[in-house]
Amino acid sequence: METGVKVIDAMTKAPIVVDPKESIIVCAKLMLEKGVGSLLVKKNDVLLGILTEKDLVDKIIAKKIDPSNTFVEKIMTKTEMVTISPNEDLHYAMLLMSRENKRRLPVVDNGKIMGLLTYKDVLKIQPDLYDLFVEKFKMEKSKDA
Repeated sequence: METGVKVIDAMTKAPIVVDPKESIIVCAKLMLEKGVGSLLVKKNDVLLGILTEKDLVDKIIAKKIDPSNTFVEKIMTKTEMVTISPNEDLHYAMLLMSRENKRRLPVVDNGKIMGLLTYKDVLKIQPDLYDLFVEKFKMEKSKDA
C-alpha cells in the first residue's frame, strides 16, 4: 500500500552530524541544545554510525562510564546500520523500521548522506501509518508477557 509520499518529502534534511572522535558529553549537550534524539556519525563524508539516546542510557549511564572521557566511536551503533533511499515510499520506510526495530533511518543516496528519517517525521506526514507502530508495540508486549 504505497502512500505516494517519498522519504525525501518527510525526512529531516539537515541532521546533526558529529565526528567519531567527539566526546559523549559534547554530543549529549548538542542533542539537548538541538532537541534531537540522535546524531549521525561520519568521517570524510562516510556514514559510520548513529548515536542515539538509547546508546547514552545503555552504554554510558547504566554502566556509570564517564561521558567526558568516552568517544562516540566507542558506543555508537554501527554494525546494525540500516539505511533507506530518499526515493522510497513512506509505507516501505515504516515497514522497514518496524521489521528492523529502528526508530530512525539514515537516508543515503549513492553513498551520500541526504538526511535522517524518524518515525515522528513519518507520522507528521502520514498519521494513518501509526497503526504499524501500534501493532508492533502490541506484538512486543505479548512476547514479554
